[in-house]
Amino acid sequence: MDNDLLEAIRAIIREEIKQTEERLLDPEELAERLNVPLSWVYESSRQGRIPTVRIGRYVRFKLSDVLESQRKEN
Repeated sequence: MDNDLLEAIRAIIREEIKQTEERLLDPEELAERLNVPLSWVYESSRQGRIPTVRIGRYVRFKLSDVLESQRKEN
């Protein structure tokens, strides 16, 4: 197999793995990434306006899901 083709395939696979392993953000990190008040994150989560991942008593967010939900809302 041609080395350039093999490297291109590896790059595609790396990108796919990166997208499937998106790190969950805590409320503070999400607020910082979106440049919104922390209170907005908690309130939006409580009201079900943004997708939330609950891990026991912890609340986490997948940035891509939150961004998509806001695009649909607007």
